[in-house]
Amino acid sequence: MKEHAPLQFDVAIIDEAGQLTVPAILGALRFAKRFILVGDEKQLPPLVLSKEASDEGLSVSLFSILKLKSYDYTRDGFQSESSCVSLKVQYRMNKWISHFASKVFYDSQLIPHASVANSLLGVVPSKLTRKAEKALIVRAIDPMAPMVFLDVFGNQERAKTSDAEARVVREIVAGLLARGISQQDIGIIAPYRAQVANLRRHLFSDDETIGWEALSYDTQLSVDTVDRFQGGERPVIIMSFATTARLELESQLRDHLTNPHRLNVALTRAQKKLILVGNASALESLPVFDRLINYCRGLNTLISYE
Repeated sequence: MKEHAPLQFDVAIIDEAGQLTVPAILGALRFAKRFILVGDEKQLPPLVLSKEASDEGLSVSLFSILKLKSYDYTRDGFQSESSCVSLKVQYRMNKWISHFASKVFYDSQLIPHASVANSLLGVVPSKLTRKAEKALIVRAIDPMAPMVFLDVFGNQERAKTSDAEARVVREIVAGLLARGISQQDIGIIAPYRAQVANLRRHLFSDDETIGWEALSYDTQLSVDTVDRFQGGERPVIIMSFATTARLELESQLRDHLTNPHRLNVALTRAQKKLILVGNASALESLPVFDRLINYCRGLNTLISYE
């Protein structure tokens, strides 16, 4: 049989390059004379299940390696211009949502474009009666408050889950749907798979006490972990932290919850409305969370749910 020469391209463009391991990306780059990597090293790195392989450097992407090398060469005077171009204007988030991430994760370099900076959620008058909807939920849903932290108190009977938060999330979803927000415009994120399952259980079953009718299983409303939301966006994002007790310093859950890459992704998926649901007293002692809660307090959008 006649062997065909391997395909060769002038340029290869690799999106989400920050999530690819070096071996994975080299397979594609060997067919190109030049390449352009597009990504964000401040978001999720490559997923490597082996701790040994991760500790040996496999979880560091080629994107991150080359960006660091370019910075070193420019700083040391070996080249006048960096080969890395930072895209500082974002076209997704309302300015009050993006401002926190910009300040904490991007050295205040992330700027909202004028087309999205003041974008607000469009709602219609609620179909729910005042008796069926708490005033605190109405306040949390208010489009004029793009970023809200709903402080929920409750006992955590099982690790990584919170029934109290799941019930509050369901009330928020009911309020949004009653105001004309479509299911496909709502995304719900939790840091743990156990809470994702718990949220789905509450959303996909009836509750006659509050008049909640279960969502159909083919709903376009998305409930998933932070990792699965990488690269995604929704007009409304609801984040349930599922942590009602302070975490020990050496806790694996603490490391998972406070991972800056994962937290950055979670806080930058919303376009017009970001509703954070958690226990402020349990979270505010954690890195970044103290600033997050104080940020919402400064916006007057830290709401105690009682």
